[in-house]
Amino acid sequence: MIIKHVDQSVYKKFINLFDIDVQLFINKLRLFKWEKTYFPKFFCREKHIPLFTSIEIETINRCNETCSFCPANKHVDRREFKLMDEELFLSIIAQLKKVSYKGKICLHSNNEPFLDDRMVHFIKIVSESLPNAFHYLYTNGTLLTLHKFTEVIDYLDELIIDNYNDKLTLNKTTKEIHEYCKAIPLLNKKVKIAFRTHHEILSSRGGNAPNKQDTRLINLSCLLPFRQMVVRPDGKLSLCCNDVWGQCTLGDLTKQRLVDVWNSEQYRNVREKLASKKNRQNINICSKCDAILFI
Repeated sequence: MIIKHVDQSVYKKFINLFDIDVQLFINKLRLFKWEKTYFPKFFCREKHIPLFTSIEIETINRCNETCSFCPANKHVDRREFKLMDEELFLSIIAQLKKVSYKGKICLHSNNEPFLDDRMVHFIKIVSESLPNAFHYLYTNGTLLTLHKFTEVIDYLDELIIDNYNDKLTLNKTTKEIHEYCKAIPLLNKKVKIAFRTHHEILSSRGGNAPNKQDTRLINLSCLLPFRQMVVRPDGKLSLCCNDVWGQCTLGDLTKQRLVDVWNSEQYRNVREKLASKKNRQNINICSKCDAILFI
């Protein structure tokens, strides 16, 4: 499937129409039922909460793109280079297998996954170890050859290629993949290609987006720390996918078990702050974040 915009002017108008006020209205309705179901439990200091429904495992903390909206673009990324040890990776997958994990899983967060030469191998391991999970992957497609695509696609439930091109045309390799998929109905459902530009203005990413400094405080809680786990290459856990530089670390999988961290005091404190009346004001990075994501 191709997500197509007629031209850049139409694209910009679409983005501007779907502004943050519209998002707030829609997501407040979606949040209401979830808050009523789960938030009261956190004030009662429940020992366990439902397991996360999404996990991002970043095996390499680098991207090769220059997108001006991203704090991890190769010109501004301030993270110390790290490649995840395979032993740690296998330990995480084994722990997920032990709890019969059935949620969403991807091997990326704020990076380009195919910069890790082990990516195809790792995706196969995850698919075989967690057959009931939903396996997806985002990539900018610059390193995704047709051969590598055919190697990995059978192990994924969904592949999203962000085709960054300021003229909103297909890049060479992405075009080859698109032509290949057109003849195979199953792949047409699995593969999504999104036309993107390098200069989009999206969320503030916790106040760290290079091209968006005019943030405003949102009087709305966020579900990410209730639903999502983000693992960095060194095994440390970020607050959420918007905590690009690991400003709020909630655990360390080289020393702790995954489920123990999820039910830890650090996570519980964050959730209680987000569930309070002041919600985002209670956490520094959240107070600067206008991202509204539901998973």
